[in-house]
Amino acid sequence: MEKIITLIGIKLAKINGTFLFTGPTDECKNCDKSIKSVCIQNLEKGCIYEIINLRDIIHPCAVHEGGVRVVEVQKAPIKAALEAKFVYEGAVISYYISDCDEVSCKNYKYCKPIGIVKEGKYKITKVFGNISHPCSKGKSLKLVELKL
Repeated sequence: MEKIITLIGIKLAKINGTFLFTGPTDECKNCDKSIKSVCIQNLEKGCIYEIINLRDIIHPCAVHEGGVRVVEVQKAPIKAALEAKFVYEGAVISYYISDCDEVSCKNYKYCKPIGIVKEGKYKITKVFGNISHPCSKGKSLKLVELKL
């Protein structure tokens, strides 16, 4: 997995912590270019990242009280529901977001997982088994862990 250097608020900087990068805020426009290039230009909007290492360097920040810390991150694994016929550990798949609109379904968060890169190639790194609740559309689903 590719290691990425970035910045995160010191209160959020914890090993194994995860965060969803939603993009820069208005306050980021006035930030020093050298800091901004590491802070927001290394990350992909809509992806979930896992903090794998902390560094001792802290920079001031208009968004995060107390500043931001330099951290090493990688894209976090994502739990998702896949049709059982496509599931086996080690498979590399192109992930397409489900067209399901059953927002009240208990499986919905797995059928439309946050952090998926549009049409990204993912490796199934773990198969947890059948999804916990029956699919209202009649699909046979398995819960899996995906990594880019």
